[in-house]
Amino acid sequence: MKKTRITKNIIPGMTLLSIFLVLLWVIFYYLTVNMIRKNMYLQAETGSEAIISAMEEELLSLENGAFELGHNAEISAILSLQDTLPFYDALAAFHLENPILPGNVRRDDNVILFGENGDFYRLQGTISNTTLKRCYHLMKTSGNKTLTVVSNGNTYIGSYEAVTLPGGRCGYVSLLTDKPRMDLILNTFHDLDYLGVALFSGDRILCANKDIRTEDLSRLKAASVFYREKDIGLSGYRLIVYCEQSISKPLSDYFRLALPITILILITAVLGFTRYQSRQIVKETELEKERTLTTLLKKQISAHFTVNTLNVVRSLVSKGEENSAMMICDELSTLLRYANAGEENISLLEEFYVLEQYIGIMQTRYPGKIECFLDEDDTFAEVFIPRMLIQPIVENAILHGLGGNRGKIRITAKVQGEMVTICVEDNGRGLTEEELMELRLRIENEDTLTAPGLSHIALQNIQRRIRMVCGKGFGLTVLSELGKGTRVYVALPKCP
Repeated sequence: MKKTRITKNIIPGMTLLSIFLVLLWVIFYYLTVNMIRKNMYLQAETGSEAIISAMEEELLSLENGAFELGHNAEISAILSLQDTLPFYDALAAFHLENPILPGNVRRDDNVILFGENGDFYRLQGTISNTTLKRCYHLMKTSGNKTLTVVSNGNTYIGSYEAVTLPGGRCGYVSLLTDKPRMDLILNTFHDLDYLGVALFSGDRILCANKDIRTEDLSRLKAASVFYREKDIGLSGYRLIVYCEQSISKPLSDYFRLALPITILILITAVLGFTRYQSRQIVKETELEKERTLTTLLKKQISAHFTVNTLNVVRSLVSKGEENSAMMICDELSTLLRYANAGEENISLLEEFYVLEQYIGIMQTRYPGKIECFLDEDDTFAEVFIPRMLIQPIVENAILHGLGGNRGKIRITAKVQGEMVTICVEDNGRGLTEEELMELRLRIENEDTLTAPGLSHIALQNIQRRIRMVCGKGFGLTVLSELGKGTRVYVALPKCP
């Protein structure tokens, strides 16, 4: 009788528990699947923006380059020449006087000028004569401003602009790039393998990262969780980005299979699993903080800094100072490659070299205001430090230490035994005792993780990173006196 009562009590309880677990799992399943689908859509939307932006930049550069050259007065005058010999002589002289073409033209574009009578001249590129004749025929008969031709197994894609004078059309300017360049842009986003991308000219597929046909578009548009078409400027090119519904099917199958297994093991495993998950979450959180901090510190070359530098380049070009513009472009290129490199450590000599490039840019942006002295030594090539460690300190010294006034920055380093000490010194405003005390407290505060920027917060993040990589015995020391400048010392082990 007692056994019967126990059985009667247990069976309903187990039944209710089973129903509750099944219901809980079903709710969890639908919420999770919906969340995954929403995240997948958002990721597809974000990825499509990146792909479209890259392709637009490539194709619009061709369209804009052709437009600018087509409206160049000197080129228009040359193309108006009807006789072949004067046509070639004038273009050869123009090419000699303009090794860097005017307008939005890149060095690796194929740039060809066509007379109305079919004569053509290559300003850039090695595209074959047969292909150029085909281009001329297409320009004469095409209703849009796009060119797509095939030569020796290679496909060329581009834009052209008709050159007109008051007396009528006198020729064409065309800019072409090859299909492998477009494929390279698509391969840049190889990590977005869930997205399909295709570039069209009319109904013709020029390049795609997946095997699709024109007749598949209606099916993809109906079946995809994400589908977007974008016309590229006025060029006539069309970009399609899509994400198919079937991408979430494996996840759905996984959840359905796990349902009966979960019901059997959930009751016995929940306590142990909860403790394990708690430990893992804490561990992953700390690791994620460290990875985030490292990534943020490696991205110190901000978009704002890059835009300001490019504006300086534009100003130099407008003033005719092409050599200075090319030099600052080389310096910016070095900084961007440096900031985005994968390896964490770099030799101290390389770090000083990159600092020279950064300071060169800042001296160009603030002419006559910044004097800088770097005490370099060949032995620095054998000393390795974490990447992107000194540049933010120099940036603080220029923007906050000097504060836009004329001043000096000195960067030195000493290697004593297994210890490396780097000093960044400025002769700017300096800090009051209260400001210095507040800064030191902020640097030592490890409770908050803040995005690095052009402020003293960057010093806090550098301190945190040094402590993570090298240990508590290393880090930053700041000395400052109002009216006498600031010194920031960085103490590191020789081989972190």
